[in-house]
Amino acid sequence: MFARTAPRRPTEVRIARPSSPELDAYNLAFDEMELDWHWDQSILDEVSGIASEKDRISAYLRAHRPHLLKVYDADALAEHIVEVKARKPGR
Repeated sequence: MFARTAPRRPTEVRIARPSSPELDAYNLAFDEMELDWHWDQSILDEVSGIASEKDRISAYLRAHRPHLLKVYDADALAEHIVEVKARKPGR
């Protein structure tokens, strides 16, 4: 009478980590500049050992967005992102 169905597989549960104000400020700056970037905690952790924010962003560009270096100067773009981020809450 009832059709047999395959057993249910456990559903993956993702636990959201609280967002950090610094991470939010970076992502708000990227949005304002219409960059299709979104940093998560793993990216922030990856660049956190770099002292200067400008150098962090430049390192990210070189590692994850090298195609942009054909059209943009990494330091100039990083400096502009830092300026925009400084206007955001949590910076």
